[in-house]
Amino acid sequence: MADPAEAGPARGDSLASALRHRPFVQFWLGAFLASAGGWFQSLAVPFVLLQLTGSAFWVGLATAAQFVPIMVLGPWAGVAADRLDRRRLVMVTQLARSLVALAMCVCWWSGRHDPLLLVGLAVLTGCAQGISMPSWQALVNDYVPREALDSAASLNTIQFNLARSLGPAVAGLVLFWVGPAAAFFVSFVMVLVVVVVLLVTEPVNPQPRRARKDRVADGGFREALRYTWGSPGVMTALTVVFLVGSLGMPIFQHVITFAEQVFDSGALGVALLNLGLGAGTLAGVPVLGGMLRIMRRSTVVAIAMCGYGITFAVFGLAPSLLTATLATVGVGVFFLLALSVAQNTIQMLVADRVRGRVLSINVIVYTGSVSLGAAVQGGIGDWLGLRATVLGAAALLVLAAVLLAVGSHRLSLRHLNGSRDESYVSVTPEPASSSASSGASTAHERTRTDAS
Repeated sequence: MADPAEAGPARGDSLASALRHRPFVQFWLGAFLASAGGWFQSLAVPFVLLQLTGSAFWVGLATAAQFVPIMVLGPWAGVAADRLDRRRLVMVTQLARSLVALAMCVCWWSGRHDPLLLVGLAVLTGCAQGISMPSWQALVNDYVPREALDSAASLNTIQFNLARSLGPAVAGLVLFWVGPAAAFFVSFVMVLVVVVVLLVTEPVNPQPRRARKDRVADGGFREALRYTWGSPGVMTALTVVFLVGSLGMPIFQHVITFAEQVFDSGALGVALLNLGLGAGTLAGVPVLGGMLRIMRRSTVVAIAMCGYGITFAVFGLAPSLLTATLATVGVGVFFLLALSVAQNTIQMLVADRVRGRVLSINVIVYTGSVSLGAAVQGGIGDWLGLRATVLGAAALLVLAAVLLAVGSHRLSLRHLNGSRDESYVSVTPEPASSSASSGASTAHERTRTDAS
């Protein structure tokens, strides 16, 4: 087996190959609209909370309320993605998520401007997302043939990150021109789209049915934890996700607080700063494809993390709204590069047998880091100041990139250059009465074969 560190760069010319398959295109478009619609709500909730309370802490609390349930429900959701019909599971949970957005719209339109009520509804959104996210990510595997999975995984990550930037950008304009109730209603409609798409689009690579005896009680999530711990590539990718989530992702809440408290520009400032992030993310798509043609994934991530930290620092030092908006364009580019490559690497490396559960670990790490970063940076921003908070986070992000780049053991960016694990075998023990003669006592094992 080749050393992962010696594997070549991903082929950039295969980035769009999954788009040749119509079911995946329909799934991708539905997922993009639903993700973007969800970010309408994710921007509107902290924005109105800041207006109601005037506190950056409430902005962080709103972010945590939406992400902590995803982290808590992750272990069960990952097992469910491998054991249950994940297509139906996503349809049900996304329907619930859309109805919560509709409830927010009704509450705001009717004059119920209660911060605790909004946070409570945000928690319900987080619960729906927590149950569905591992299944949603694993569905990528079901809508393309095996040979197009790498492309589909890349495009799915790009879709999520594009929606993460463009959704708030358009939401900022809706908030400025129409108001919060309209933003919540648009979220309701756009999230509902993916339910319709999944209802009418059949998978081309259906999820295999598991035997009834292959129960959740088999310790399925523990198997995923052991697998992840034993996979340096996956561990390194998750570390990058955590660092970007906790140190860099709070940019999406800082654009709200900077617009309101530093530049005194209100909803228009929020819209402009988010448009900068969205423009940068769009510009990052061809940059990503070009870099992956000539560079290893480890090199792309190292450049992206350093670039993220530098442009984040420029944003923190920006003397005007215009300068800050230009800085967010750079942040958007490096945001797409760092998070897309890290999350796509997990999709590319993980064995199919534990795909849903390992992806749930990715969800837990991502949402946990975003929640932690939002709460901590929100609190420090109230105490120490917004600019100092951003500069500190930016410096730590660059330092972390340097340490990972020179790492030599389990956590090293070179491990991101590996290839998919095709040799993982999970062995489920037979009942004691039928396995006594064999002396089997281990529930799971990893078997690797060397072709040479």
